[in-house]
Amino acid sequence: MRKLLAVLCSALVTTVALAAPASAAPATVPGLTGAAAKAAAGPMADRFYQVRRERAAQQRHTFWGPEPQLNTGADGLVVTQSVTPGLRVSNRSDVIYAPTMKPTGHSCVEVVTAYGLGEAAQVWAWDWCRSVAPAKVVPIDSAFLATYTSTVNGHPAYTVQEVRTSASGNKWTASLYNVKTGAWDTLFTQSGSDQSSLNEGWDIFELYSTRDPATGNAYYCADARGAVFESSSLKLRVGGQWVAASPTNSPLRPTANPRPADYDCSTLRFEVPSPNSAWRVTV
Repeated sequence: MRKLLAVLCSALVTTVALAAPASAAPATVPGLTGAAAKAAAGPMADRFYQVRRERAAQQRHTFWGPEPQLNTGADGLVVTQSVTPGLRVSNRSDVIYAPTMKPTGHSCVEVVTAYGLGEAAQVWAWDWCRSVAPAKVVPIDSAFLATYTSTVNGHPAYTVQEVRTSASGNKWTASLYNVKTGAWDTLFTQSGSDQSSLNEGWDIFELYSTRDPATGNAYYCADARGAVFESSSLKLRVGGQWVAASPTNSPLRPTANPRPADYDCSTLRFEVPSPNSAWRVTV
């Protein structure tokens, strides 16, 4: 009888184990990839690549924000990024990448909030290890806002996490937090050698702008009047633990106290509500 019960219990456990569903794989953020992604990003992506690699002299390249340092040993970054869905840029050569983030540790992916000529706002996964191009483009439309954003300090914002998922081959995965499911949806995964040639990471307000001779300000200054670009809850993964960004591990670059004149926009206001895990630029 005992042997029979043991056999029956073993069979029951086996049946339950077979019937139990495997843990679900992470969902994937909908978006365009490959040639379709490059086409959707259009001139914004061309400018992103050109000015970063070739340093186009006719435009002004400015940026500001915390830059996590290589010596922290961080292998991940998580941050909440604001979006301004209605923003359009009027000058064909200008682009606003704000906020845009890339972890230190020679990560493969930069996650960019991009605004360009006449185009609606987009989130990119920029591949720094293989194609050196926008590998995925996600429009910030009503579906994106409903799925990936919540209201933070009065405006919509999404939370992005990027971590090194395997040291072997330098594999990195960027994910967006799905506010409907409470889970992380995979945006893009890549491995290989970082071709950005930069040791530091960043989470910054970045511009490629042209001055309007009629006003003395850059064109974006009027286009984005009243807009808020903001990052909050910036953390680095160090030794498996999430640590808040600070002036020590993530100093502000190029300066802690930027001047609006250096960004060709007299109305700019720079704030650091929580040094250096939160920053805000108001136009």
